[in-house]
Amino acid sequence: MKPLTLLLLIVVIGTVMIAGCTSQKPVSPPVVTPIPTTPVVTAIPSTPAMPLTLTRNWIVTTMGIQGGTAITVPTTQLSLAFNQDGTVSGYGGCNNYNGPYALTGQILSKGNGITIGPLVSSLRYCRDYTDQENMYLQILGNAKAYVVDGNQLSITDTSGNVLVYQTPASLVTPAANPQPI
Repeated sequence: MKPLTLLLLIVVIGTVMIAGCTSQKPVSPPVVTPIPTTPVVTAIPSTPAMPLTLTRNWIVTTMGIQGGTAITVPTTQLSLAFNQDGTVSGYGGCNNYNGPYALTGQILSKGNGITIGPLVSSLRYCRDYTDQENMYLQILGNAKAYVVDGNQLSITDTSGNVLVYQTPASLVTPAANPQPI
């Protein structure tokens, strides 16, 4: 009878061991997240729409350099066009140029916020116009604010230099140069 008891004892111990190895851990109850009762609104940043008054061709009539204190009249035609695809393009007096622009939506002391650039241009060398073109593209590439007043556009850079443009149709004579706004 002892071998039968011993066998029974081994079967019971084996069953307990097997049952202990296959037992499952207690399952925690699922976490329920309450649905918000108010709708969640996510703000999507947007770029201000380009004003129709800006979507013209522009010709530089004066450049206010040295913080806008020294007025100079370009010796050759400098042009600017704002394109619907978010780029500017034009002629710098010797080379064509283009680059991106963005309206910042800010209202600044010198007008509405704008950034232009980086600008790229063709690489022709024009001895008589290189300095003027470099100054023009530097001011334009550092643009900070703009103002459109009828047929006149003023762009001010981060140093206070000003580019004053007119629409081609509003130019009467090259001597009729408006003052910066």
